[in-house]
Amino acid sequence: MSEILLTPREKRLLRRLAAGKTDREIAAKLGGTAKQIAEQRVRLLGKLRIASEAEITAAAHRLAEWRTYRGIT
Repeated sequence: MSEILLTPREKRLLRRLAAGKTDREIAAKLGGTAKQIAEQRVRLLGKLRIASEAEITAAAHRLAEWRTYRGIT
């Protein structure tokens, strides 16, 4: 996954998905609508070639090791 470049928004989205947040909760925090977040989620998971919830969590844990990680709110 280190070869895949994620935007700051994609990183925030991934961390929130791994934390089990709903599209509506993510939209309230990041802005936009639940439908927009759902579309972004599909694109992000495709970009990362992620198919399961466990893979989302594993990817977010790897992300936590990156220097730019600041936690989740």
